Amino acid sequence: MVVIQKLITGEYRVIFDRVYPCEPTKNHSIKCNLYFSKKTSSITELKGNITSMIPLDDTLTLDVNVASWSLTGGWKPNSIVYITKNACTNMKNVLGNVWYSLIKAFNGPITSCPLPAGTYITSGVDLKELEDYNAPKVYFYGKYKLLMKIKITGKKYLKISLLLLKLYIEIFFFYI
Repeated sequence: MVVIQKLITGEYRVIFDRVYPCEPTKNHSIKCNLYFSKKTSSITELKGNITSMIPLDDTLTLDVNVASWSLTGGWKPNSIVYITKNACTNMKNVLGNVWYSLIKAFNGPITSCPLPAGTYITSGVDLKELEDYNAPKVYFYGKYKLLMKIKITGKKYLKISLLLLKLYIEIFFFYI
């Protein structure tokens, strides 16, 4: 009997594994102090704060790089690469309803671009609210690491956050 994998892609559900701050000791214009907290056995929340010395607007460039976990071990970058100008507007478009959930959770003053500079604090947002985004709902099964950077025109990139997530999809097998 031989088992052959029929599908290696499919609809997935996101399992958020970890969130890491990037270079917290550096004097960046945007600083994130985010973490996951288990509220109940079935609810995990994103908590923390974001401090921005600059407005999040369309003069910034957004750079997202998703690495996949290699079968031989280690992270393989560039599974998904998304680099775009007009960071605020494009982030809002890709995040979809997640944008509004985050603005509400972090007590943002407005839901449109630009977001003003300031300190935004959340007492917690359920990770299930972070699944309604505008991205493909079918992808390869695996473990992924998402790195988001924002570039100020004429300056170096600022690493904003690092998110480790797993995409679980249903895998079908058939027998020969």
